[in-house]
Amino acid sequence: MPRLADVVTQTIRSISPSALSERLFRDPLAPWWKNFQQKLDTSGYESGVQGAFFIANFAAMGHLAKCDGRIKHVEIELATQVMAHLKLSAEQKQLAIRLFNEGKHNDFALDTLLWRFKRECGHRVSVLQVFIEIQLKMAYADASLNDKEIKIIKQMCKRLDVSESIYTRIERRVRAEKKAANQPLASAPKKAFSLNDACEILGINRWADRGQIKLAYRRMIGKYHPDKLLSRGASDVEVIEAHDIVHDIKHAYEMLIKSKRVR
Repeated sequence: MPRLADVVTQTIRSISPSALSERLFRDPLAPWWKNFQQKLDTSGYESGVQGAFFIANFAAMGHLAKCDGRIKHVEIELATQVMAHLKLSAEQKQLAIRLFNEGKHNDFALDTLLWRFKRECGHRVSVLQVFIEIQLKMAYADASLNDKEIKIIKQMCKRLDVSESIYTRIERRVRAEKKAANQPLASAPKKAFSLNDACEILGINRWADRGQIKLAYRRMIGKYHPDKLLSRGASDVEVIEAHDIVHDIKHAYEMLIKSKRVR
């Protein structure tokens, strides 16, 4: 007679990872998600990764827009621009609006939405990053990020495994695009660097000596200096980004040079 432990082990092995997740993680959005997928299929919108992005993106935009209590005109404008960029049909626009409105509810299951989106699109890292970029644009639609928006964006990054360095890069691009378009933009909050952050910015390890730090600094400045980018035909957005990058490079250099660890 087989032991109970062996039976349990064999049973678990026979269940696929996705099916096991479904059993262990009760999904309150399952019928909701399936309903929108079917409606998207009927409208002629591409299913799979594209469909998952559509559902998650517009619902998350609505949730983010409403997190501070009210929807602003600039946030509605941004959602409309995203619809236009995706070249949605009239029927698909109505679905996007419905998703946006669904996401506005205070009790909307954002974590579950992100879990489903990650399950469908986790192998497409670029899709996850585009999702974060659009959500950041929504958060910045009124010129600045408030504490609630920051908390939700960080939650999204955590659930989708988007690293802090990737988030910083995306945020920098979003801010640069707004500056290049002469759109209102509040000053960026000052970020506290750790020694590890400084090392990552300069592309060196924590045991680098002063000579290596200076060499890395010169290399990074040579790569990102705005004047050099202009001479290479860089866009306005790239030049604006470069100013922020150079600021971080200088900050990282000063921190590492002064650190006792690298003397």
